[in-house]
Amino acid sequence: MVDLAVSEVTVRFGGVVALDAVSLVVPGGEVSGLIGPNGAGKTTLFDVITGLRRPAHGRVRLGKRDLTDVAPHLRARLGLGRTFQRLELFGSLSARQNVEMALEARRHKAPATTADALLERVGLSEVATTAADLLPTGLARLLEVARALAGSPSVLLLDEPSAGLDRDDTASLGRLLADVAAEGTAVLLVEHDMELVMGVCSRVTVLDAGVVIAAGDPASVQADSAVQLAYLGAPGAPSAPRGAVTTVPPPPPRSAPGAILELRAVKAAYGRIEVVHGVDLSVAPGSVTALLGPNGAGKSTLLKVVSGRLAPSAGQVLFEGADVAGVAPERLARRGMCTVPEGRAVFPNLTVAENLRMFGARQPGSSGTEVQERSYERFPVLAERRRQLAGHLSGGEQQMLGLARALATSPRLVLLDELSMGLAPLVVRELYDTVAVLAATEVVSILLVEQFAAMALAVADAVAVMVHGRIVLAGTPSQVEPELARAYLGPGSPPSPGSSPSPGSSAGGMK
Repeated sequence: MVDLAVSEVTVRFGGVVALDAVSLVVPGGEVSGLIGPNGAGKTTLFDVITGLRRPAHGRVRLGKRDLTDVAPHLRARLGLGRTFQRLELFGSLSARQNVEMALEARRHKAPATTADALLERVGLSEVATTAADLLPTGLARLLEVARALAGSPSVLLLDEPSAGLDRDDTASLGRLLADVAAEGTAVLLVEHDMELVMGVCSRVTVLDAGVVIAAGDPASVQADSAVQLAYLGAPGAPSAPRGAVTTVPPPPPRSAPGAILELRAVKAAYGRIEVVHGVDLSVAPGSVTALLGPNGAGKSTLLKVVSGRLAPSAGQVLFEGADVAGVAPERLARRGMCTVPEGRAVFPNLTVAENLRMFGARQPGSSGTEVQERSYERFPVLAERRRQLAGHLSGGEQQMLGLARALATSPRLVLLDELSMGLAPLVVRELYDTVAVLAATEVVSILLVEQFAAMALAVADAVAVMVHGRIVLAGTPSQVEPELARAYLGPGSPPSPGSSPSPGSSAGGMK
């Protein structure tokens, strides 16, 4: 058996440190897990291990051999096998031919097995002659595993192999990985399915912002406060409670009986990869609904469906009672639905005032000046920056500008996608202060998609938690909070810190 060792690896992208002195050991004969929130550096570390990216500092060793300066194809010959997040199959070739290609690449060594034996091992014998392009995503993932095994690797690196697999297929994959490890192979698994990770891995390493924050057996990692903080965010309510009074007078109330937004059995897919599986969700008028879940859960995809950027493959999207599934975003904006997308999407070469003027110009009955002044009342910092180019604002100020532009259209529903993305905790707290004020003083409904839960819980009236494209928890913040750690980190996790199970909590979806 051969161990893989990564020692003090540092990777920089310009001034950004993607990996900071990361070390881990993947022992032969075991399945090890590598987890972390979105952007933690997991795939970057895989690229360093396989030679696709050279580190600024640190070493990669396979047994006693230093691989740091070895080319990727030579690492593969020395025993490194890998699958990718994106499917990397020869689509026009059959499943058997894909595996045969991998066996051919090992021609300098006598093949230890045949393509048909490998296909049987991963449960694909019945589709051996089917073109890879025609396989459903789950089976294509298993084909990638078979192809990786064809190289008889001493180390197998798997990047999200369960994506697209149903529960039964995922359980079969877990058994397969355990069998592969039992033969002496070192397996390193990057995966969002925490039930799979915690069930099959003997040790787990957790990355956050390029730094190892925890490592150990699954139970200790699930209970680690730093891990829960990385996935759930820092607890603490915004300083402006619901009902707070600000200098901005609330607009006159609107009558809106029933749900302003209702999703019924919504499914969504990218090509043949279905990522949202029959979601039901409703947003009450004048409320804040938080849609939470770990990265890869399908939250942003669901928001794309609601906002018209992605047509659902099935189901209904009802906005104020009308089915708007597939309606273009600009038409939805005219009807009163506005999105603040992930990544801010301000016009960087326009000033703050010009950004606001572009959105306010189309508002009937309001001059551009009036729209700007209302925005400056809501966000005083923008008044101080009105002549500054938006691209020169801080990340938090750009998010404020995005919110201000959305509110300039007088929407009835605002969709906020990952408000905290890439921002420091103090900036996130300030933004959620703003959301709390908006919820208290504006007659507007908010659907808030967020990976980090703590701040969102403090302003939400209702919460739904997505895992693997499905709603697994729903209710009020106090009902959902005790179960969040289990939803994010797997069923073996202890309750969220500082909470006690609520008798009203539910794992069955929206009621």
